[in-house]
Amino acid sequence: MRAGRYVYDPMSSNDDEGRGRHFVWTALAVVTLFYTCASVAVAESPRRANYTIEAKYDRSAQVITGRETIHWTNDGGAAAPELEFHLYWNAFANSRSSFVRATGTDWVKAIEEHPDAWGYSKIDALAVDGEDRISYLEFLHPDDDNVDDRTVAKVRLGKPVEPGASVDISVAFTAKLPRVTARAGYAGSFTFAGQWFPKLGVFENGSWNCHQYHLTTEFFADFGVYDVTLTLPSSDVVGATGVLREEHDNGDGTQSLRFVAEDVHDFAWTADSRFHLVEKTIEGTHVRLLIQPNHAAQAERLLTALGHAMRLYREWIAAYPYPELTIVDPGYGGTAAGGMEYPTLITVATTWWMPRGLRIPEIVTVHEFGHQYWYGLVATNEFEEAWLDEGVNSFLEGQIMDASYGHGSYVDLFGLKLGSIAVERGQYLRSPTHDPIDRPAWQFLDRQSYGAISYSKTALTLRTLAGQVSDEAVRRGLALYFERWRFKHPRGGDLLQALADTVGQDLQWLFDQLIPDTGTVDYAITRLKADEDRGFAGYPFKQHGVGEMVPLSTPPDRRYRSEIIVERLGTVRLPVDVQVVFDDGTQINERWDGQESWKRFEYTGPQRVEWAVVDPERKIPIDVNLINNSRMRSSGTRGIVRVTSRWAFWFQNLLHLLSGL
Repeated sequence: MRAGRYVYDPMSSNDDEGRGRHFVWTALAVVTLFYTCASVAVAESPRRANYTIEAKYDRSAQVITGRETIHWTNDGGAAAPELEFHLYWNAFANSRSSFVRATGTDWVKAIEEHPDAWGYSKIDALAVDGEDRISYLEFLHPDDDNVDDRTVAKVRLGKPVEPGASVDISVAFTAKLPRVTARAGYAGSFTFAGQWFPKLGVFENGSWNCHQYHLTTEFFADFGVYDVTLTLPSSDVVGATGVLREEHDNGDGTQSLRFVAEDVHDFAWTADSRFHLVEKTIEGTHVRLLIQPNHAAQAERLLTALGHAMRLYREWIAAYPYPELTIVDPGYGGTAAGGMEYPTLITVATTWWMPRGLRIPEIVTVHEFGHQYWYGLVATNEFEEAWLDEGVNSFLEGQIMDASYGHGSYVDLFGLKLGSIAVERGQYLRSPTHDPIDRPAWQFLDRQSYGAISYSKTALTLRTLAGQVSDEAVRRGLALYFERWRFKHPRGGDLLQALADTVGQDLQWLFDQLIPDTGTVDYAITRLKADEDRGFAGYPFKQHGVGEMVPLSTPPDRRYRSEIIVERLGTVRLPVDVQVVFDDGTQINERWDGQESWKRFEYTGPQRVEWAVVDPERKIPIDVNLINNSRMRSSGTRGIVRVTSRWAFWFQNLLHLLSGL
């Protein structure tokens, strides 16, 4: 494989390679332990769908022609009378696909600028155990009524595949690359091929789970072994899922590269003659960074962020189990392929001018590496429960960024400092009430609601749980979830059960309000006053009679009656803390169960209430309005808390524009 290769190593402190060289026996012990742990960590997956693919890429025509053999085992609990395939690139075939319809005018503008932007995926031949079945191919649209969408196809079989039985499926296919507008395609010399081959759905519970490719949906597939040979121009520097096993110069201006990836559920590759290859060992993993030459100065930032993510995932969840990881920096015009995840291969996003205080490269790197766990190793259904990968991943992204970069972990620029919670809130508040967390991805109102809820509301829900228990407890719950469901297909209830088991209490009261519902959290201090207690005046009662009238007079020691009203303005009920501070500096900390619409706190004494704040330690970051959380007695001052949600709003827009998260 041709590569303008240089080895970059400014991060030797994060590099495990070479430790203990002065102590031979210690080194041997460490190596033995490493391989022992690795043998446990890389436990073999069920390997239900194993692909052997040979494909040739014609760069001039932007066409891939290939043949694949899929060895599939039916583990779905019933006989399978048919097979169903994803043909993802048909989403880019014409203006009538469900994907393009959902983009509105965006795709029309792209086509006007680039008439060659269309792409497609076509099955040319198909046989099952040697029996030709191509004439039984037909297209489905299981999610909507769009008969023109051709991103899902089925093939009726001559005889059903019985439970536990296996078949060999032979497919010849042609795929035309679209111009990069969403995840895959080409832009100049840059090529990114994701979801490029006919891919089996998942047969579970007696039926196929094989959804159309929508604007907001990603992927779902079974684990297996991928053995892929690519033939493409010799000038290309190539990256792919898995490990390069063989390479051959064909002598005709092309090269053939064979990659093998074990226990993964997808395979993607990229090629660009401009790539510079940077290699480094981090946490025992061989990392290959394919970076554009004009972004070379950003290499240190990307690798440092990856080092933080790999170390903290090892400490909090589990060590990364694969021997290699490839990081791809898309070429000019290909930024829409940035911020994506595939097994052992991620794409990032940066620019040559990116200031250090604007940590978009770091955020995207940490986020996409996290998907090696949440989607990669714990293979949730991204179509139906996107929150299980995007939301869980966003929570840990924020935890890693804050732990690694401190205050202002996302933005530390021109005096503006934003951490992960500010950014998550800024995203969530853009569309907090349109959709519940557990809604299927294609059924969200729009992309804004999908991002606000699947990513940010889920992350804030986990942060709110952490506020009730601790960050460590939530991370331990996620580690237990990972341990139970690695190489499997869990559902939302499985995550919630792991969290409850770790915390040791029933959390349904919290989850029922925040996951299947669109309700919001909003606690506010709506009244705060302190009236002087002028003492007694009027007629006193004495047993059964009435005494002499007492005139109003100022007591020798002033006393005050202070009143605070805390209201629950949202629909979600959570216990909250209330901090009350008096003018002599003393304070009282109250606890309210938050169940009723409001709660009154009253105090009588020589001091006046000065101010009060609900949730003073910000244990409930999902609260939609932090400005009303506090109130001062002084006129003209409505609160002591000021938040940066507007800044977060604009930053999140910029982040999504540049990174395509």
